[in-house]
Amino acid sequence: MSKNIEIYQIYFRPDLVQHLDPAFTPLDNTANPRPYLREWDVWDREHERILAMNLDQWGYVSWKFKEKMGISGDQALAFINNNPGHDVYLFNPCIANEALFANSWEQGDIHHPNISVIANSFLEKLGYDESDVKNVLLDRNKTVFANYVVGNRKFWIDFMEFSRKLFTEAEKDPVFHHQVFGAGLSNYAHDSSLPNFTFLIERLIPTFLELEDINSIGYSHTDDTVPKKYLPYFKDIMALSDLKLSINDTGRDDLYEIWRHFRYKTLQNHPEILRLE
Repeated sequence: MSKNIEIYQIYFRPDLVQHLDPAFTPLDNTANPRPYLREWDVWDREHERILAMNLDQWGYVSWKFKEKMGISGDQALAFINNNPGHDVYLFNPCIANEALFANSWEQGDIHHPNISVIANSFLEKLGYDESDVKNVLLDRNKTVFANYVVGNRKFWIDFMEFSRKLFTEAEKDPVFHHQVFGAGLSNYAHDSSLPNFTFLIERLIPTFLELEDINSIGYSHTDDTVPKKYLPYFKDIMALSDLKLSINDTGRDDLYEIWRHFRYKTLQNHPEILRLE
């Protein structure tokens, strides 16, 4: 039986409407009052309204979903309906990053200096046990390098409460406030004004799923659905991604060493692979 699902496709200029998928629900963000918060601000503004709709699950994607994911809205909904029983469904457009890095914090520190340190500080402020976010191996069922997330009511209530604490903790700590909301600190090449906030949110989703042991599943491509840019590397990407799943399923250290060696060899033989993302 199909669920009552809405996937909202966010656009921020009228000319982008032509790119929207008819299987999704258009969500106009042209009047975003806090553009530096990107998609999260829409989630925040729409949260109470959507809660009142009593949907089984809902989520958000960007107007670039087809371009980035390589699948249609109908295919995304079919994946959800064909894999019942999960609290959260993830659509990760950066499959090389997932396969080649232990988690999105390891990758994030390369592009957004010390973002994992900020995350560790945040979790410590919230009272989570001492841990380093970079030390957790997150596989494709917990990883998303975009805000393409569909979840049930409990997930959205809990995650919005969790993520809003970035603001409340920042009010208490000026240094933390600067780290999270300081203009330009993200070092993002496409927008030099962006703070770390939006890149923290993107990476806190997988960490939150792991910390709260939430039942999540990630979309897995086939040769027929994967974007063409990945095809020369697709077998290696899937082998690495499958190894991460096996490591987390079995806890075997020898598999982890195999994954580490295989990713090193992949990067050595194909250093251009990271430029795909």
